[in-house]
Amino acid sequence: MIFKLNYGEDITQAITEKCRRKKIKSAFVFFIGAVKIATIGYYNQKTKKYKKIFINKPMEIVSGIGNISVKEGKQFLHAHISLADKKGKLSGGHLFSPTIVFACEVFIIPQKQKLVRKFDEKTGLFLW
Repeated sequence: MIFKLNYGEDITQAITEKCRRKKIKSAFVFFIGAVKIATIGYYNQKTKKYKKIFINKPMEIVSGIGNISVKEGKQFLHAHISLADKKGKLSGGHLFSPTIVFACEVFIIPQKQKLVRKFDEKTGLFLW
């Protein structure tokens, strides 16, 4: 499935909602484009918490990659994003909301195998 996100949409919310409407429960997700603002994160393995980083400037999406799986009975997008500023400086990490689109093209490859996330005590993450 190929589609574009609308100007001003949140990447995570829009892709997740599209998968809910299309009843896609497992998929590979790829996206490129540009954002107006972004929220990315780094997972601290000692504290088992994400540190969120808010970027309040236009950035190019160099690469967006992730997957759709089921978490607590609902479609869940787990994605990472690489962003470049006007000087080509890269920032990247786990994709969080809000990350607001300027322009974004999305490619989703549905999978037959249903992937379900469950809490993993050792890492503190919801994993397959």
